[in-house]
Amino acid sequence: MIRKLVLALALVLPLGLPGQASAQGAAVSVDGWERQVAATGTVFFRCRSASCTAQSTVSYRPQQAGRMPALAAFRQRQEETNRRMVEGSNGRLTRIDILEVAESERAGAKVMTAVKLMVSASGPNQYLATSLVIQGQKAFSIVSTAPTDAAARANLATFIPIVLLQGDLTPPARRNP
Repeated sequence: MIRKLVLALALVLPLGLPGQASAQGAAVSVDGWERQVAATGTVFFRCRSASCTAQSTVSYRPQQAGRMPALAAFRQRQEETNRRMVEGSNGRLTRIDILEVAESERAGAKVMTAVKLMVSASGPNQYLATSLVIQGQKAFSIVSTAPTDAAARANLATFIPIVLLQGDLTPPARRNP
């Protein structure tokens, strides 16, 4: 329940490859991961085998390509997102702590990443790693949730190059209010 809330909010608010991966146009499949596409254009992958960390979910959504924000602006956006996530969790989350905000390069793309600990009011805590990735005219947000910090980070390291291999990362059409 918390995982769905986290993924929805984080995506709306805008290099090794373990296992086999294949890309056919916009459809990517990764061994051990179940793929689902939401009506919003968000693509979800859920771990379904021993080759990935149980209870891990990765999702990505194309974004409008543009300039990479400054690291401080990215962190501020993450803090605002965290507040909204806690407020919208109906008491399921007590807080979200940012563990790290970093800028890097992966597979030739510029990447900004925030790693967070989501503290649950009851039940296990979750780790979330969220990145904004820009390479030329390709841009997407990607979110990984997992029971451990290391697994959340490893999922991003696995999926960022896979998503970049896709030919079409067209952002969803903007809706008029």
